[in-house]
Amino acid sequence: MNVAKKDPVIHGILEEEYRRSREVLHALLAKVGNLPKGALNVRRKQVRGNEYVYHYLVRREGKEIINQHVSEKDLPELKKMIAERDKYRKEILIYKKRMVYLERLLR
Repeated sequence: MNVAKKDPVIHGILEEEYRRSREVLHALLAKVGNLPKGALNVRRKQVRGNEYVYHYLVRREGKEIINQHVSEKDLPELKKMIAERDKYRKEILIYKKRMVYLERLLR
């Protein structure tokens, strides 16, 4: 955009917004890195007429698929953390798109 190149004030504002967006993006990535990876699944087993329910976390490490059992007492906390991770991922996508847009304006 020619206007941003001609006006140093607008160019400075755009650079500052780009810098701020990059810092927020790094902070969000750090938060997501501390949250559990994978998806929560439920397995139901029928044994002698009784149904047993098992919750487990499924994630991929390289080519391996890892199933990690989740106890009933940890389940609410894990659901909350997965919801928080998904919220952060949506924010990360928004900031990445904003940074691409700002990079185009600053060129």
